[in-house]
Amino acid sequence: MLGRSVKAIAILLVGMSAACSAGGGNSGVSGSHAGGNTLEEGGIGGAGNASTGGSGGLLIPESGPVDATQHVATLQGRVVAPEGTIPISGALVYLAYSPPPPIPDGVFCDECVKLDPDDEYTLTSPDGSFSLLAHSTGSRYLVVQKGQFRKVRPIQIEAGDQQVDPEFTRLPARMNKAAGEDIPKMAIIVGKWDSIELSLAKLGLAKIVPGFLGSTVDPATAGFDMIQGVFPPDLSDPMKNPTAFLKNYDYLKRYHIIFIPCSGSDGTTCTDTVPDNKTVQDNLKRFVSEGGKLYVTDYSYEYVRRPWPGFVNWDTETSATGSACLSGEYDAPATVEDQEMREWLLAQGIDQFEVEANWTRISALHTLPGFDPKGAPIDVTPKTWVKGSQNPATISFEDRCGRVLFSTYHTEGSGESALLAQERALLYVLLEVSVCVGPPIPPK
Repeated sequence: MLGRSVKAIAILLVGMSAACSAGGGNSGVSGSHAGGNTLEEGGIGGAGNASTGGSGGLLIPESGPVDATQHVATLQGRVVAPEGTIPISGALVYLAYSPPPPIPDGVFCDECVKLDPDDEYTLTSPDGSFSLLAHSTGSRYLVVQKGQFRKVRPIQIEAGDQQVDPEFTRLPARMNKAAGEDIPKMAIIVGKWDSIELSLAKLGLAKIVPGFLGSTVDPATAGFDMIQGVFPPDLSDPMKNPTAFLKNYDYLKRYHIIFIPCSGSDGTTCTDTVPDNKTVQDNLKRFVSEGGKLYVTDYSYEYVRRPWPGFVNWDTETSATGSACLSGEYDAPATVEDQEMREWLLAQGIDQFEVEANWTRISALHTLPGFDPKGAPIDVTPKTWVKGSQNPATISFEDRCGRVLFSTYHTEGSGESALLAQERALLYVLLEVSVCVGPPIPPK
């Protein structure tokens, strides 16, 4: 498996949406009424905490946004990723009279909130473009948000057409709350085979350092934490001991997203027994149920199978740990099952492609009883985002307030390569993971 650079245009996207919960408050949205809506992507704002919830979920308007016949100004622009070129589809762009409340620092149960018909907002197109109608001129705050990626900038609204400064609509690469810039808190259990940290760096979230043995990420510049073992082993610091990290919920709950990429193998055989640990399973279940998002790739599949048995079946699996790990890779023609994802890819000129270097194969998905964010019993059905041939290749399912995402293939190419299509897809995941579970905002 060493050196298997994945060139797949696979979609590690979507899924893992946070669900709706109690909480929220008045965001000061332009045009909102007293006791109005909290706003974040899909929703506006992001107020709340781990116990009471908060905004950050998808906004569900009572009706359409500002009546076009009442507007006096039109703001136009394009929302892009932190690296500056990748379009962001479905980002929320809105005007407010005051900055939104802070997004909670750790895991929290998101809230779906409703927009008032008078609120000044719009959603970006698949190519990232937007046209936002304003019903009055003067000083406001422009808020651009997708998931826990959010940028807030003061803006002066002038009558007529107005082009928004591109710096205002480029998603932030680092957390800087004082400057109105938020990103999700992310932790990567650094994998042996799938260097997701390099993909995040190429998306603009860190700097890459070339090296004789391959590129690495400069931790001092990273907008995420890398949980990686050291030698000699440090048993006292969970940030330097992945097993200790996964066994300590006080550390997991500091994050919004946790990545467990492919690792724990000698190259053809899975050897990771950590997911067999009951404490690890319970912690991952709790993390997701409280609103966290867990993203797992190929050989690390047991981090999905053990905590959530029955949702997914893999080829060759038995009761033995690692039994579904294939001894060789395979490529397969991709079919994008999600229409919005398909439109986003087409906007970047990506039509047909293969999911390459898969090392597990999903054979079946199953609907099982579960619970919604408020604890009411529901049936939970995994969603397929991308198929490789006829088999699901990227799937997700909900557990109360959070979501689990699994991919049968890797994310990264290499630190030296240009941004690959599947790495662009990874960004789609990061931006969709925080959208609350519920009806989507209808397109305009």
